[in-house]
Amino acid sequence: MFPKWLGFSDRGPEVLTAVVLTSATKLAGLYLVAHRHRAKFQKIGTVASLYIYPVKSCGVLETIDAKVTNVGLEKDGLSDRQWMILDSRDETITMKEEARLSLIRCSSDAGNLLLHAPDMPVLTLSTRPDLSGAKLRPLKFLKKTIPVAECGVEAERWISDFLGRPARIVFSCPELGTRDCYTTKRKWDNHAKAGDVTIFSYLTSYLITTTSSLQHINSQLDTSVSMVNFRPNVVIDNSEPFDEDNWRELLIGDQTLFHVVEPCLRCVITTIEPDLAKRRQDKQPLKLLRSFRCRPPYGSSPLFGVYLANDYPGPVKVGDPVYVLKD
Repeated sequence: MFPKWLGFSDRGPEVLTAVVLTSATKLAGLYLVAHRHRAKFQKIGTVASLYIYPVKSCGVLETIDAKVTNVGLEKDGLSDRQWMILDSRDETITMKEEARLSLIRCSSDAGNLLLHAPDMPVLTLSTRPDLSGAKLRPLKFLKKTIPVAECGVEAERWISDFLGRPARIVFSCPELGTRDCYTTKRKWDNHAKAGDVTIFSYLTSYLITTTSSLQHINSQLDTSVSMVNFRPNVVIDNSEPFDEDNWRELLIGDQTLFHVVEPCLRCVITTIEPDLAKRRQDKQPLKLLRSFRCRPPYGSSPLFGVYLANDYPGPVKVGDPVYVLKD
């Protein structure tokens, strides 16, 4: 009565009924668990801003909507931190060494990543290069090995001319491989889960900050700082400063779920004015943060924002409601 590939015998109707009933029972149980879990979440605000950094340590691309993937936000074919700049020794060049990287702006056009920089022609890179014909090689990055593709001679010449020293641009993507966050060794507990992955991000693929925490800092500074100084991916408009210290899980809209991995430890990059590519002489906001945001076991690096990993992907847009599960 049923095709053999379905695996049913002559007792097909009875077996099928049992399977359907069992599956329905399981689904009902899962729905009940999910509903009870969802009921523990509380609304704390809305999505204020969404930021993508296609090239690690370069300028920001702000968008009003994006797609959440397990390796970062994606918009119009541009994904977060899938390109990176290396020196002649295969070491990553970041804003710590080259503040001018913040002046490189990114945009997309017809399936391409466009890089814009002062006094430079526009550099065009494919968002999906032909990996079968690309020059692939392993790269040691943050104590782990990840396959990368060289972006070619033109890209190497462009970034070398801009920086005034030998450099090149490399690309990677989930099809080539990802970095596992779960086995990353920390001096404290690692709250990542199996399956938490990233590519060229420092720890996880998502960094979240809040407007109230920034307002709290700026209220104590003579000259305010921009949220871009902290290079988040998602900014939450909320009312309680540093409420993120207490978050365990975060839900955007009705399906996009994240879990907190750890707070973000801050460095001198926060002192670089992104539009000027210069470090602030007053060393703010890092100096202020060190006066009240250092916590054990994280040492002398102050905390601002939290690293998240994505559990369930989905769309996200500015204005979406945000719910959290707290400790």
